Amino acid sequence: MSDAFAVDVHDGVIHVSGDLDAQTSPAVDEVISAMLADGAQELVFDLAALDFLDSSGLRSMVLARGPQGDGRVVLRSPSSAVSRLLEITGLSEVFVVEP
Repeated sequence: MSDAFAVDVHDGVIHVSGDLDAQTSPAVDEVISAMLADGAQELVFDLAALDFLDSSGLRSMVLARGPQGDGRVVLRSPSSAVSRLLEITGLSEVFVVEP
């Protein structure tokens, strides 16, 4: 994992910092799985400290919608690069994106 990477849950919000990529996405997947298993219908990610996001990280966020793909996912404070990636992939229409 990247030295700068961290994933923590505070007050029901998933805080991700550093690089979310193929090496680090399994840690995020574990958090997502645990929250969904606990019955969460909405997952909120704080991305203010996220430096990099690749397709593996995007996959994790899509999986956060749950097994039926109908859960609500909120992405807070994405960088302009992450916002652009969401727009290019069409995922800005799937997630709730908050500035």
